[in-house]
This record gives sequence, structure tokens and C-alpha cells, in this order.
Amino acid sequence: MKFRLRAWICLCGLSAASAVATASASAAADYDQSALAASDVAPAGPAAIDHEYAALVGRLEAAETRIQQLEGRPSTGAGPGADHALTLAGGDPQVPATEQRIEELEKAVEAQKAPTYPSVKLTGFFHLDAGDFNQDATNMAALGDIQNGVGFRRARLGGVGNLSEFTAYSIEMDFATAGRPSFLDVWGEQQQIPMLGNVRIGHFRQATSMTSLTSIRQLWLLERPLPFQALDPFRRVGAMAYDKSEDEMWSWAYGVYRTDGFNNAPLGDTRFATDIGDNGGVSAAGRLTHLLYYDEAAEGRYLVHVGGHYNYSRITSSFDAPFYQARAIPEFFVGDPAGGGLTATGTPFFVDTGRIPSDQFHFFGLQLGGQYGPSHVQAEYMGTQVDQLGNRTVYYDGAYVQGGYFLTGEHRTYNRMVGVFDRVTPYEDFFGLGRNGGFCGWGAWEATARYSYVDLRDPNAAPLGFAAGPPPSPNPGRVDDVTFGMNWYWNAHSKLQFNYIHAFLDNGFGDSDCDIYCGRFQIDF
Repeated sequence: MKFRLRAWICLCGLSAASAVATASASAAADYDQSALAASDVAPAGPAAIDHEYAALVGRLEAAETRIQQLEGRPSTGAGPGADHALTLAGGDPQVPATEQRIEELEKAVEAQKAPTYPSVKLTGFFHLDAGDFNQDATNMAALGDIQNGVGFRRARLGGVGNLSEFTAYSIEMDFATAGRPSFLDVWGEQQQIPMLGNVRIGHFRQATSMTSLTSIRQLWLLERPLPFQALDPFRRVGAMAYDKSEDEMWSWAYGVYRTDGFNNAPLGDTRFATDIGDNGGVSAAGRLTHLLYYDEAAEGRYLVHVGGHYNYSRITSSFDAPFYQARAIPEFFVGDPAGGGLTATGTPFFVDTGRIPSDQFHFFGLQLGGQYGPSHVQAEYMGTQVDQLGNRTVYYDGAYVQGGYFLTGEHRTYNRMVGVFDRVTPYEDFFGLGRNGGFCGWGAWEATARYSYVDLRDPNAAPLGFAAGPPPSPNPGRVDDVTFGMNWYWNAHSKLQFNYIHAFLDNGFGDSDCDIYCGRFQIDF
């Protein structure tokens, strides 16, 4: 029985390894027929050895012959009983030669599985967006005539891989954002360090909100919510440690980084991964998450997530007085990202604090997430306290709640190391069978919705200067967005998204409304 079990295991591994080799070896299409036939005839050995055992030996012979063909070696021509004596010991079948051959094949399978370093994998994706804006008169007076359009919101290429078993890296650039290209995730990390876990150094997303750490490829709606747009520092150059508990119910991350001063942008991507200044700018961030419930048997189809983060940022600038500035787009953008958000070149910022003299701010948040089968929900509250220079502190905040339901029954995977929802894999892919064949499979369909707001009004704020508009800067106000969406996943790596956004703007021009009808085509690999 020991031989049978090991042979079955070995043959399963050989079957997978041989399948890969078959694609590049012409000899793989033709098995040795004499070896295959051995599994279909009665054994010629002692009567105590049953037919099933002899068939197993025959399959072993066939596997050996197939490997010999793929490697270009001549077949041994051995068949059951050719040079492998079958004997009995204690009433159990014993075939010493067969056991040795199985051990050799097991070693060969393991050798084929062994990775080689350095390794590299090309990865990337693009977002092709289109949108139509419908403004009322007050909104148009406040923001100008927002132009409809189509364009690539993101177009990224990268390489990821390992330099050793425990040293990983990522080099990712974006060719559609301002900078063309811009730095995104460019880092190296050492894994499984005692006490620290995994340590990452480079340019990457800081340990802050749940939505910021969710991959842009896996967003429920076209853009991240309003409070993220306005308040989250996002990517910076720095160092971070992260890990999860042994039971995988806790995850944590903490790090230090530079607060950008070179580009005068304390919030949002630094784009060029460069910061110059000798008067401070070293900041810190930390995040902690916990799974109150996680269904192991269903691999996270049912779960409850809680967490929080804190970020302390020192602001520096080598050109003028350091400042803080928060602003937000209406959860959709189309246009030239290098145009600075002006109406003529892209969707404008709906609210803008202007440049507030400050050398530090505190950004914090609480998060909640859950999944019950095909239903899922996520919510966060975010707040920022800004310490003005020579004036009182100001406070800005925002929140969102979003949900989704898979009409086709799927659920979102959950990344337990990072503590976020992740990739969707349809039960069946969407594809056709040719001109007259019809459709076979409809992919996955997900209905989504979100409410979010950000309030960038504070009577204590004393921003610098004024730029005429529309939209003017500063342009303090509050935006509330209500969004409904439908996602159609053709497969795990392509999808179409459709969003309707109703934006309520309350600023110095009064209350106004804007309807946005938009969509996205995404390919990722």
C-alpha cells in the first residue's frame, strides 16, 4: 500500500510537469503505446498481486517513457516484469526496483519545481475612461464648463519578482499620469526578518486607509472616495515593516518616510520619487487591522474586518514657506493630468483649501468591512488636523460607505497580509463560440453603490494668496457624492465598469449639482 500511495502522488506531480513540457516538445504528442497498454491487461506476476497494482506499475512505466521521450533519451523498453522482480514479504507486494524508481521520479519533480533567481514577471494594466458632465447653472458658475471626454486615466507597466527566496522587488511606472512616466511602486523588500516581518524600502503606498491599500485594479467603483482624494498622503519614499499574526487574524504595518516638499505637494503621489530640503520632512505612519470573524472553510466568503491608522507628517519645502493643501475631484477624472486641474485640460477640483502655512499635520482614520456571501460592504472615517503657522489649528474630515452585490454569486477575495479586499474571479468567463456558435458564459456581474463626503471648510483657515477661476483657489466647501455602478467582469483580468455620480457641491457660490455618466474598460495582467 505504501508503493501505491507514493506512486499516485508521484504520477500526479509528473502529469503537471509533463504538461508544461508538452507545449514545447513534439515528441510529447505520442506516448509509448506498449507502456500504456500495460495498464489495461492482467499482470503476469505472482497471483497474490492484484490487477490494480499491476496497472499502477504500468502507469509508472508509461510516465518514465514519456519523460525519456521529452528529454530526447531512448526508451528503456521495460515493461512490467521485464527486469523488476515481484516478490512477497509478509503478505504485501514488495517491488524494490519500483520503489527506487518512484523515489528518483519524485526527486526529478521537485527539481523541476525549484525556482531560479533572479526572477522577473512583466505586469501592467490600463484604464480607458469616458465621461459626460451635466451641470446646473450654479455649478457651472463655480467650476466653469466641465468638458466631456475620453482618455487613458492610467497606463502602467512594471516588473516584479524575486532576487532570492526572501528578497522581492517591484518597478512600476505610469505613462498616463502627470510626469509621463511617473514613479509608482518602486521598491525592494526583505521578508521574514525576526521581530519585523517584511521590510520594504523605496517608493510605495503608506500604511494608512483601507481604500488606499486596495489595488487600483480591484476598485469597486471608478475612483477612490472623496476623503481619500482630499486627505490621504498616499505614496512616498521611505521604509516600512509589515506582517500578520500566526492565525492570520491580525495585520499591521508601520514606517517612516519623507513628506514631499520638492514638488510642493504634501498630499497625493510624489510622481517623481524625489524630495529635497534640509529643514525636516521626516514623517511616520502606522496601521492595525483585525478580523472579528473569518470563515476558513469558505476562504473568506464570510468575514468582518475592523482597523485604524494614524499618520504624522512634517512638511518641508526648499523654495518657500511650507504649506498644507487639500483638494478633491468628484470621483471621476478625464483630461490631461499635466494641466493642473484647469477646466480647459481636465476635470476641475470641486473643493480646494488653498495653501495653508503649516509645518505639520495629523491624519487618522477608522475602518470597517464585511462580506456575507455575494454581498460586501466597506466604510471609513478620515480626519486631518492641520497645525497652522502663527494661527489656530484647522480640522477637515470625510467619510464613505460603499457596498456591492454579485448577481452571479461570486465573492471578493481578501488579502490577509494587507487587510483589504482583493481580486474577483468569475465562476465562468465570458466568451463566444464563433459567428454561429452563440455565447458560452456571461462572466461576473456586480452591482455597486457608494455615499461619500469631504468637508474642507474651517473658519480658522488662513490660506495664502488667491487665484482667479473658475474654479478659484482657494475654494473651500463640502462635496457629497452618491454613486451607483455596475461592473461586468469578462474574466479575472478584464472588466467593464459603468458609474452614475450625483455630486452635491456647497461652497461660496451656494448649493449646486452635477451629474456624471462615466465608464471604464480595464485590462490587467
